[in-house]
Amino acid sequence: MNSDNPIPNPEVFGLNKDTVAYVRSVAASDLGDDIETPDGVDTLYALHDAAGRRLALFDNREFAFQIAKQNDLNPVSVH
Repeated sequence: MNSDNPIPNPEVFGLNKDTVAYVRSVAASDLGDDIETPDGVDTLYALHDAAGRRLALFDNREFAFQIAKQNDLNPVSVH
C-alpha cells in the first residue's frame, strides 16, 4: 500500500532488536471504515507485536516480512 505516512521506528512501539513480530492475513472487509484499502485488494497483511498491537498493514505478505527484518524484528507467520 502506498502511504504518505512513514513507518515509525520499532522503538516508538517499545520494540527492540530481534523482537518477535507476527504477520497475519486480514480480510479487507474486516477492517474498520477508517482504514482505506486499495481497489481490488481483498486481503491485507498485518504486522503485529508480541502483545497483539497492529503495527502496520501491507498489501504484500513478502513486503511485510521485509519491512520487519529491515527494522531488526524477527517476523513469524500466524495462521
